[in-house]
Amino acid sequence: MKTKSKISGSPSRLALLLIALAFACLGIRQSAQAGYVVRLQQVGPDVVATGSGAINLTGLTFEYSAGANSEMRPSPATILTGPTTSSSVDLYTEPRGPTSFGTSGFFTLASSGSGDMVGIATGEELHPVFLTVPRGYVSGTFLSDSATYSGKTFATLGVTPGTYVWAWGTGANQNFTLEILTTGPPVVSTSPATLIASFSATLNGTVDPHGLATTVYFQYGTTTSYGHTTASQSKTGNTYQNASANIGGLSASTTYHFRIVATNSAGTVYGADRTFTTLSATGSPVVITNPATNVTSSSATLNGTVDPHGLTTTVYFQYGTTTSYGLTTAAQSKTGNTYQAVAANISGLTASTTYHFRIVATNSAGTGYGSDRTFTTP
Repeated sequence: MKTKSKISGSPSRLALLLIALAFACLGIRQSAQAGYVVRLQQVGPDVVATGSGAINLTGLTFEYSAGANSEMRPSPATILTGPTTSSSVDLYTEPRGPTSFGTSGFFTLASSGSGDMVGIATGEELHPVFLTVPRGYVSGTFLSDSATYSGKTFATLGVTPGTYVWAWGTGANQNFTLEILTTGPPVVSTSPATLIASFSATLNGTVDPHGLATTVYFQYGTTTSYGHTTASQSKTGNTYQNASANIGGLSASTTYHFRIVATNSAGTVYGADRTFTTLSATGSPVVITNPATNVTSSSATLNGTVDPHGLTTTVYFQYGTTTSYGLTTAAQSKTGNTYQAVAANISGLTASTTYHFRIVATNSAGTGYGSDRTFTTP
């Protein structure tokens, strides 16, 4: 909302506004005493604003009513939180506080929003500062709102983390506070389970601790009531990090539900539910070809993983300069119902040559072939 000026033709009014602006230029920041508080924080790929509280209009002067949308402009300071459709609001002068909460002089409209339209707006002409509330607002009535700026960061919005307070008295609810937080509730995502065997599996997810020490674990079970949890893990930082947990004691041929859960001092969040189905008690081996290691001009180590699937299993690698392979490593014997590492050293290779390889496993129920991988000798 680009607010209009109401000061033309009124010298005394202009003087009062200039005095108020002098206070504003001091960039007053103080602790909030109740009032209305808007918290701005990064939540995954988006910036989210949430506001709540009550306002005492005593000490303010009603100026006019207008329509407003949820938007922000850090300099001069404007942040309106609520619906993205035009909402009827009343504007009051003159709260005193900081002239900006960042560097950007451009308006950014919220992608979505809801609740009451509340905010601080700085006018275009001589920059009078307005408190914006829903039209007909009665002092002391509780308000709340939210707005999401999809795909935005603090940097792209041009905001500066900190606490910014606009006040118009010293009484209760005579202030509006904007908290731009570098910390918040964790952000999580449940990823597909891997290494699914007859009686075990690995649960996976990602977590952004959002700047606070965060505890992460998984819930799992045969229904969405779960009933089981993995051991807790600790994560810190402001980046997405992988989390995984190996679980055992499962039943063969059974569908399980699971999700990641993370908790820090700002809250607890739950990832989406996912499912996996365990393998039958016995069956064909399951294999995975892993990257080659220790590659030299004439030798390398081929790697893979095998689940014998409850039967005695023979494992080896095929390799060569094409996907026809042509060469094999010595056979190894594996048993059990868990994923096990397999490796084989090969030599006699040619320098500066690309080789193909894959793992192969055979038991009485069938043969499994891993995907093709390549490596190049130096």
